[in-house]
Parts: sequence; C-alpha cells; structure tokens
Amino acid sequence: MTWNRRKTVLAVPLFVLLVSVVGGWTLSRSSDGVDANLTNPGTQPFPTLGTNAKNTGKTFQFVELTDVATGEKGTIAPSGRYMVVNFWFSTCEPCKREMPVLTAASKKFANTVDFVGINPNDTTTSAQAFMKKYGITYPTYLDNDGEQVAAAGVANFPATFILNGDGVIVKRFAGEVKASDIENELVSAGAQN
Repeated sequence: MTWNRRKTVLAVPLFVLLVSVVGGWTLSRSSDGVDANLTNPGTQPFPTLGTNAKNTGKTFQFVELTDVATGEKGTIAPSGRYMVVNFWFSTCEPCKREMPVLTAASKKFANTVDFVGINPNDTTTSAQAFMKKYGITYPTYLDNDGEQVAAAGVANFPATFILNGDGVIVKRFAGEVKASDIENELVSAGAQN
C-alpha cells in the first residue's frame, strides 16, 4: 500500500471540517433549553453560577459612594421612609428597559418613598448622559470599586431592593422590574401618595 500525499493533504482538512461542523451542531443542540432561562429574571438554570444573595429581612449595608451629580463621597442613610435602591449601568439592556418604570415610580411616590440609583460600572460622564436620557432625577451614586455591590450581594443586573424605613430589605427583584412589581409592593407596604 502506497501513501498518497495529495489525498492525505486533502483528506485531513476535510476531516477537521466535518468534525467541527458535527461538534458545533451537537453543542448547539444541547443548549436549546438555556435561552428560555435567559429571559426569565430570577431563575437559576445552573446552580453553580453566581446568583444574588438571599438577604430579604436583613439590614441593607450601605457603604461610601460617590454622588454622580456632585462628585462628593458619602454614605446613604435610611430616612425613616421606604426606599427603592436600584443597581444599574448604562450598557445593560434590561436596565434600559426598566428605567422608565423606575423614573415614573419615583415621581408617583415622591412624597413617601426615597429612590436611589447605584452604578458600579460607568464613568460620571456616561452615568450623567444615561440619567439625562431617561429623566432620572433621584440621587444616583457610583460604586467604582464594587464595595456596595459586594455588600448587597448583587451578582446579576439590574437588581432592585425595597427597604423599609429602618433600612431592612423587604423585597428584592432580580432582573428587570415591572411597574406592577414596584407599585404592588409599595402600595401593600402603605407607601401611597
């Protein structure tokens, strides 16, 4: 049996191509059910992936942050009123979709609820541009070193917390929040205007 160099040179790339196509198709078929989980906030399709900490009933731990509007550093403190704390950043698509809901709720509940935004990812300039685009008028802070994200146990964005007047977490939303979520929670807590 003689070795034919020309046939081997043609056969090897064809074999590699065939294995790649079949392997790629097989891998893509095995992940068909995963996409559904990506659109359902709060689900845990893989228990080994980082997920938000379960901290309802615990006191929200505030750390020193930088105010986007003034550039001053400070620590947020509960004022005795309910508070909505939202973690977002400007390139997060669900953050963009939920921002009109949060802006509207902040205006509707302005007399009874404090709203706060926390951004761990953007520069002051990009955060200010985002805030202007979405009409955000409530205080927003930069968490450039991620200390607040870590203290709150946030792994997925956006994340929204509802705190009582003492700063205790009464509700946490993982992923995009809907108007009905915020309103139902605040109304049931008695935080009506």
